[in-house]
Amino acid sequence: MSTGGYGFRRSLVLALALSFAYAPTASAQEDDPAQPVEGVNSATDTAPAPAEGDSADAGSGESQAPTDKTTSGSSASGTSKTTKGSGYGGRSTGPSPLVLLPADPAYPMPQPPASETLPEEIDAVAPWQPNIVCDPVDKPGVEAFGNLVGSNYGREDFSTSRTCTGSKSEHYDGRALDWPLNASDPRDRRIGDGAVTWLTDNDGEMAKRFGIQSIIWNSHSWKPDGKGWQGYVGESAHTDHVHFSFSWDGAMMRTSWWTSVALEANDEGPCAVVAGQYAAIPNAARTEPCPTGLIAPPDTGYTSVRPGGQGAGVGLLQPLLEVKQSGELDGPTREALLGWQDEQGVPQTGVLDQLTYAAALGWNLPAIPDAARALALPDYLVTDYSAYQRVVLSRGSIGPAVEALQNALELDADGSFGPITEEALLKFTTDNPRLAPQEETSALVWHELELRDNPTLPYRSAALAQGDTGAAVVMAQQLVGAEPDGVFGPMTEAAILRAQSKAGLDETGVMDGLTWAALDVGEKTANS
Repeated sequence: MSTGGYGFRRSLVLALALSFAYAPTASAQEDDPAQPVEGVNSATDTAPAPAEGDSADAGSGESQAPTDKTTSGSSASGTSKTTKGSGYGGRSTGPSPLVLLPADPAYPMPQPPASETLPEEIDAVAPWQPNIVCDPVDKPGVEAFGNLVGSNYGREDFSTSRTCTGSKSEHYDGRALDWPLNASDPRDRRIGDGAVTWLTDNDGEMAKRFGIQSIIWNSHSWKPDGKGWQGYVGESAHTDHVHFSFSWDGAMMRTSWWTSVALEANDEGPCAVVAGQYAAIPNAARTEPCPTGLIAPPDTGYTSVRPGGQGAGVGLLQPLLEVKQSGELDGPTREALLGWQDEQGVPQTGVLDQLTYAAALGWNLPAIPDAARALALPDYLVTDYSAYQRVVLSRGSIGPAVEALQNALELDADGSFGPITEEALLKFTTDNPRLAPQEETSALVWHELELRDNPTLPYRSAALAQGDTGAAVVMAQQLVGAEPDGVFGPMTEAAILRAQSKAGLDETGVMDGLTWAALDVGEKTANS
C-alpha cells in the first residue's frame, strides 16, 4: 500500500506538522529523581505503601514506592536515554519569584518554539498525577518535548526514564525529563530562564499545552495551580538541570501543542487499587475517577520482582510464560508477563507481584475491581502499530515487530533488522521534525509512523456534533468533503450522514470514533 498519495492525508499531516514547530498520595514534596539517593539500594529495597488520596502540596513525585520487598535491575524496556538512579527529595518553601538574568548582547537567545495551529482554548489541567506505575519506557510526548526544546535552544542532551527503585518518580513511568543546564553558566542560565519563562508565562499557557505538571529549576519549582513560582530546597537545588514532569495526557501527546485541539477532559491516569503494589500500566485514557479504598493482596511468600530483577518468582513464572529461562525479568519476559496478567484477570503491572504469584499458584484471588486493570484500547483507536508501541528494535532484532517496521518503511519484510532497515529508519527519523536522528525505535518513532498512516488518530476520541467549532471540525469537514470552515453546521452534518451511510455505519450525524476510523481507512483504501 502506498503511503504518499492521499490528498486529505497530506493536508491533515501538514496541519499536524505545523503544530510541531518545530490514587496514592505523593508526600508533601517536590522531588526530582535526578541523582541516586544516598543509602538506597536499588536492587533490594523496602518502602512503605503509598497512602490513599492526593496531597495539595505534592510535587514532582518522588516519594515512596509500593511496599513489597522488591528486587530490580537495569531497565528492560527503555530507550537509549534510559538511565539508572533513584532520587533527591525536596519541598517547596513558599512563593518566590524566579529571578532572571537581564538580556545581554554577548549571549543572544533564540526565540522560543512557535506553532501556527494552536487553538484559542487552553487545555484542561489534570490533578497532580504521582508515579504509581513501574514502566521505565519513554513516553512519546516526553521524548518529543525534549527534541523540540533541545533543538530550539541548541542543548540537545536530555535524560528521561529510569529503572524503578524503592522511590517514586515520574522518571520511573517515562513521564519526566531532565534537561542539563548549568545555572552558573551565563548562557545556560539564560537558556533555562528563557525556556521556563516561555512555558509559565500567561498563567502557564504553554506548559498546559504540553501537559507539564511541574518544573524545577535553579532552587525554584512551578506547577499549573495558579500559585506561581515557589522556592525549592532539597538534596539537589536543580542548578545543573531543569526537571519537567508530565501528566498522562501530556506524556501521550494528547495535548493541544501536538493535536491543535485543546483537551476538554483529562485522562485520570492509572488506578492504585491493590495495597502495596504498583498500578496497571495504562493502555488507554481513563475518563472515570479511580475508586477509593484499597484491596489487600495475598502473601505468597515470594519476593516481588521489578523489571531487570531476579528472584525465585522469576523461576516460577518464566515456564508459564513460555519464554527463555533467563532467571531475570528481562524485556521479553516482561512483555509476555503483561499479556499473561491480562489473561489471568490481575492488574497488568509488568511486575512479579503478589496477585501475579497467587494466580500462578492457582490460589483463589480476592475480588479485583475493574479499575485495577488497564483499560483496553477502544476499537477505533487500534491500528496496525498498537501492539508495538513499547517495543524497542535495533540492529540484530528479529520477529513480527521488525516485519511491521519494515512494512512501514516500505522495505522487503524479512523480519530481520539489518543495515538496510537501520538506514531506512535513520532516514525516517532524520526527516521527521519531531524526532532526533536515530537507528532504533522508541515509542515516539512508533507514534509517528502510526500518525503518518492514521492521521485522524488524535481526533478519534472527540465526538463532534452541530455547534462545535475548531481544528477538529476542519479535519472532519476535509474528510467528508464539506466546506472546511471550522463550524459544524447542518451542511457538515449532512455530509457526515452521507459518509456514514456509504461506510455502513449507524447514521447519527455525529463524528464519533468509529466514524473517524472508518472514513480514515476508506480514504487510504481509495488512494492506495
